[in-house]
Amino acid sequence: MHYHVINDLYVYLGGGKMNSVMTFTHYTIAVHNLDSAVQNYKNLFGMEAVSEREHNDIGNFDSVSMGYDGVTVLRLIESSSDDSALARLMKSRKNEFNPHGEGVYMLAFEADDPEAIAQRVESHGGKITRLEGRKNVFVHPTSSNFGFMEIVPKK
Repeated sequence: MHYHVINDLYVYLGGGKMNSVMTFTHYTIAVHNLDSAVQNYKNLFGMEAVSEREHNDIGNFDSVSMGYDGVTVLRLIESSSDDSALARLMKSRKNEFNPHGEGVYMLAFEADDPEAIAQRVESHGGKITRLEGRKNVFVHPTSSNFGFMEIVPKK
């Protein structure tokens, strides 16, 4: 079986027309135990790991991409440090029904021109994070109804 879902978002860039510029690629889930979560997604949803365990030095977390037939559907991430942004977010989400603070962390999109979208967001008062030497941009959660977003150039 091959599952592939593409959802286009339409963003007004000016000039009187709507342009399809962002395509949803995957979402990221924060978990407290990466190995257990990988096994859970294999068992419950028949997914496979489509990447090896990887470490992200910028966010200080480990991740495994999960999906079907080599196509990433979601990424599972686990904090590598108690003081990372991810760990702090998970601590703030803890409650009786979610004792580890797990849940959706980020939505990932591809775009023809991530910088044009970033400029649009900023021109309307939104916050964007850029990393030196990288073309992807991050939309701060306070600018998108607390949906942390990453926008990368289309491949």
